[in-house]
Amino acid sequence: MQTLNAFLVALRMMESGGDYQAVNTLNFLGAYQFGEAALIDLGYVRHDGDPYDNNFSGGWTGKNGIDSKQEFLSNRAVQDKAAEAWVKLMWHYIEAENLHRHAWTEVGGVELTPSGMLAATHLLGTYALQEYIQTGGKADLRDPYGMPITSYMKRMAHVEVPFGPKQRRTASSSAGSGG
Repeated sequence: MQTLNAFLVALRMMESGGDYQAVNTLNFLGAYQFGEAALIDLGYVRHDGDPYDNNFSGGWTGKNGIDSKQEFLSNRAVQDKAAEAWVKLMWHYIEAENLHRHAWTEVGGVELTPSGMLAATHLLGTYALQEYIQTGGKADLRDPYGMPITSYMKRMAHVEVPFGPKQRRTASSSAGSGG
């Protein structure tokens, strides 16, 4: 899927500058900066009681031949495959919380595009996106490094993705169409 590939390239450049070996100070891994919770959801890591501590103490499952942090970091193809599955799973989470119905609306001065919603969910999770929407954009939601959720929504807003409703026509271009 060409549009998904474009999103993945933009995401990995934003997350790590495209460095598949990247590990940040909070132990997020690889080009896409996967945390333990995401890798549990994707089936690469076993649940260890605290999916948010990023210590991976539950061990690796062997999925796609990955048995360790170093093997994950060394395998670009597996990271890309995991990222593709992750984006699809995040969109499923967005739909499960019925947040997709907000696509192409403006909340807190930010247009919620499907790609921006995915980027926000990658940064802080589905419930943070939900909180942002429910508070009309007033919630100041940031990652531990201080990156605002709105920054990800804006920076990734116009990267096409094969998810979500297509952009509606503007009122002027749909005049006379019956709405």
